[in-house]
Amino acid sequence: MAGLDRTLRVLDALGLFIVTRFPFIELFMLLMSTGERADSLPGVQTLSFKDTLRKEYVLVYINAAIFFVCGTGMTLDFKRRKCGFAAALHAVIYTTMTLFQRNQYSEYLIVRMAARTAAVCAGYLFVAGGLTDSQRGRAKVLQALQVGRQILAFYLFCNAYMVWASEEDRLAHIKNIPGGQFMLVVVVALYIVPALCIYGGYEAGYFARIVVWQMVIISALVDFNTKFWYRSSSHVEFWYQIQHASRNISVIGSLLLLARIRYW
Repeated sequence: MAGLDRTLRVLDALGLFIVTRFPFIELFMLLMSTGERADSLPGVQTLSFKDTLRKEYVLVYINAAIFFVCGTGMTLDFKRRKCGFAAALHAVIYTTMTLFQRNQYSEYLIVRMAARTAAVCAGYLFVAGGLTDSQRGRAKVLQALQVGRQILAFYLFCNAYMVWASEEDRLAHIKNIPGGQFMLVVVVALYIVPALCIYGGYEAGYFARIVVWQMVIISALVDFNTKFWYRSSSHVEFWYQIQHASRNISVIGSLLLLARIRYW
């Protein structure tokens, strides 16, 4: 048991590292996707810093600044709870703006992006609720922690529904994961059963560990297969797909935080 507790502590530290540093990953993806879009515009050249000081880039700079401030605050444990709440709120606003700008995506893809953003917010709510506080004696905000746990369960339910209902998602899993239709049923079951237990708070840490392994495999084989998603009916550009796939890294970090048994 001592070895298991030590392992969970290491994974807990890894989850904390991922969730608190994830705004920097979002910042990097934002800059790369903006650069890719700028290069694809006809007749637009970006040869110097002055060329980037255009009105259409104002929102990019604002979002980048918020990502940097929230990531720095959570990383350095400076107003970590407030930065976690601000990061959760900003993630919702930023994704809404992105989906509004990219309205050519399919409905299923929009739902998947929105659900994954909500799951990212769950990790930030863990931070805002005090689950990762280094300062002892401060009371945890149990409501924020419970809402974060239930959002993760909702995300797992949504994943199961998308795999079963969306032809594009089903095809992505069948083509990229060995086992065909049988493995598809296994994947759906491994989403639904842990989701029920995590939502109800029954052995949430144990089932969170199970889902972590599943999401690592699915993210590597399905979500990061950029060629498949670019050739799909949604025609997702490279950096947008990388950004969408990388959010599963934050979700995995949140599940690692949930995996360690705590009394809350």
